[in-house]
Amino acid sequence: MPQKTLFAAAAGLAALALAGAAAAQPAAATSWNGPYVGLLAGAQFGGADMALPGDTSDVLQSTHASGTAFQYGGLVGFNTTVSGIVLGLEGDLVNANKTRGVVACNARDGCFTSAHDSFTTYNNLKETLNGHVRVRAGFAAGDNLVYVAGGYSVAKTRLNLIGDCYNAADPAVPTVYTYERSRTISGYTLGAGIEHAVGSHLMVRAEYLYDGYGRQTYAGDGAEWNDRSISVHNSNLRVGVSYRF
Repeated sequence: MPQKTLFAAAAGLAALALAGAAAAQPAAATSWNGPYVGLLAGAQFGGADMALPGDTSDVLQSTHASGTAFQYGGLVGFNTTVSGIVLGLEGDLVNANKTRGVVACNARDGCFTSAHDSFTTYNNLKETLNGHVRVRAGFAAGDNLVYVAGGYSVAKTRLNLIGDCYNAADPAVPTVYTYERSRTISGYTLGAGIEHAVGSHLMVRAEYLYDGYGRQTYAGDGAEWNDRSISVHNSNLRVGVSYRF
């Protein structure tokens, strides 16, 4: 699903929930203040736009790669209420274990060609851990809290390159070369969500987050492997449960 569509759907859901909460009959005030801890789970839809800057010997067969993964993790946060607005600071860490990949082929010979030591490269970007530190601001109506959030995102990534070198002397069995480069990348996160209080301490939520990391450079070895320039972004649909102390 396109990320703009996901964001629009999440924003529309939040707007409908906010309108419904505002129109509801007044209820006993729920306290959202204080520290809390919780668990998260959901789906992560990741995208990557790849380029080979300065490389004239290889051609990407596609510049865009996407991947979907189940994510799970934990969160910790603190809320306070100022002039009727619930303000909070929250941090989370989730494990998604997602891989996105594209293929690059030799510009002269193409893919999987047994001539001139033709090279075919698999470019696989793996993302393992994601974390966020976000500021939240929300409107509470009864047992419901509709909020927006934004802040800092970080991800642990690893680029794996696997090259199959084909040659006319033995076309059936390519020589395989590998290279790996790990990077921790950072960017921004924006999102919105709905939270519902179940009793005095338990809270459940549904939320959408967009993470943008900009364009990142994964350096090659200066000999066999050229640099990769990759724009990384994620859309996250998550549910969670937390306990307020």
